[in-house]
Amino acid sequence: MNSLEMYKSLGIEDVPSFYYKRVFTGGVLDARYFDAVDRFSMRFARTMWVYNNVRRGASVLDLGCGEGQLALLRRKGVYIAGVDLSPQLVEIARRNGYDAVCVASLHALPFADHSFDYVVSLDVLGHIAPEEKPEVLKEIKRVLRPRGVTMHGIECLNPTLHVRRDSPNYKDFVNIDGHIGLEEEEITAARFKCLFANVQWEPRYTLCLSCEEIIKQAERYGMRFDEDLLVHLRSLSYKERRAFDLAMGYVFNKVSELNLKLPSNGLYMLLKASDAPLGPFYDEHKDESLLTAERASGRSFCLDRSGAAQFDAGWYAANYLPPVARWMSDRATVHFSAERISKIRMDLTTHLPDLDARPMGLQFRLNGELICAFSLCRYGWLELEMDVPERISENGRNGKHSLEIRANQTWKPSDYAEVNDDRDLSIAVCNIEVFT
Repeated sequence: MNSLEMYKSLGIEDVPSFYYKRVFTGGVLDARYFDAVDRFSMRFARTMWVYNNVRRGASVLDLGCGEGQLALLRRKGVYIAGVDLSPQLVEIARRNGYDAVCVASLHALPFADHSFDYVVSLDVLGHIAPEEKPEVLKEIKRVLRPRGVTMHGIECLNPTLHVRRDSPNYKDFVNIDGHIGLEEEEITAARFKCLFANVQWEPRYTLCLSCEEIIKQAERYGMRFDEDLLVHLRSLSYKERRAFDLAMGYVFNKVSELNLKLPSNGLYMLLKASDAPLGPFYDEHKDESLLTAERASGRSFCLDRSGAAQFDAGWYAANYLPPVARWMSDRATVHFSAERISKIRMDLTTHLPDLDARPMGLQFRLNGELICAFSLCRYGWLELEMDVPERISENGRNGKHSLEIRANQTWKPSDYAEVNDDRDLSIAVCNIEVFT
C-alpha cells in the first residue's frame, strides 16, 4: 500500500490540504527578514543544523519544503529548489525566496540526474509509507551529485509511546500529524546504508524541546512531563514562550558545538549520508558572519530587509499583512550602524480597535532624543518621513545608532476574536529607510 492509499484508508482524502492546515503558519521565512538572534531559537534548530552544514554557493533540493524553512540558505548564496504536495505551500516557499518550486511526488522527482550538491528533508520521512521509502531514497541518490551529501531530520518510532499500524487507535494517531512512516532509528539508518557508503546519525530532541512542542507531546502523544511544568508553560505569554525557546535552542546549539552524545529517546534523529567521506556532523561549514548585523553602505539603506540591523525584543517576527511588516509592542528599538544620518522614513499602520475614539500616541527617538511625535487616528498605511538634526545624528557612538519607537497603548488580537494570538500589538512597521 502506497502513502496516498494508506492515508485514504485512514480517512484522509485530501492529503495536500491535510498538510497545508498543519504546516501553514503565515510566518515570513525570507532570508532578508531573519533576525540573527533566532539562530538560537528551537524553532530554527533544524534549519541551523542544515545551514551550518551547507557550503556557500551550493545547490540544495528541499523535499517537503512547506513554507520554505530553508530559505535562510539564501544568505549563503545557495540555489535552493523545493518540492511539496501542497500548491499553496510551494507558492509560499517561492515568496520566501526559493529559486524554484514545484508540486511533485518524492518518488518521481522532476529533476535530472546529479542536479544537486545537497538533498535535504526535515520532518518528511516519517510521513512516507515504509513500502515506498526504498524508492524515495533511490530518487534522492539519483538527483544527488556523485560527492553530494543528503541530510535529514527524521521523526522516529518510540514503541512505548507511539501507536503501531496494527493498533485500533492507529487512525486517531495518524490524524494528529500524518505519521504513517515512523520507524526505529536503526531501521532508518540501515535504509540509507543500503545506498550510501557513509552514514552518520545522532538522536536529538532528547534534551531540548520548544514550549509548544512540550505541550503538544504531552497532550496529543501522551509523553510524560511534570504537571506543574505543563501548567506553567501553558500560562506563558508570547514573549515568555519566545524566551523559553531561545534558552532551549541555546542549549541545543551548545550540544552540537561541543559534540556531546545524547541518549536516544526514540523520537527524532538527524542523519547525513554520502558516497564521499563525511566531514564533521555539526558545523562543517559554519559561518555566522552573514547572519549578524554589519555596517550598511550607500546613501540610503533599508533596515528591515537586510542584515544591517538588530531588532530588540520589543519587535515581533515579520508578518505578511501584506506587505511584509513587523508588529511591535508598546516600545521597540532597532540598532544599526551608519555614517551621519540626514533622514529616516518608514511606513506604519495599526489595527487597534476604536482608533477614532482612542488615537494612539507615538514617539520616535534617535539615540535617546525625540525626533518626532504625533497621534495616529486613522487606519491604513501612513508614510512617515523624519528629518534628523545633525547634532542628534552625531550622538551615535562610533557610528552606532538606536531608533526607538514608543506607543501609548496596545491590544491583543485574542481579546477581540477567537484566534490564538496573545501578542501585545501597537503598530506594524515596514520599509524603514535610513538616508545618510
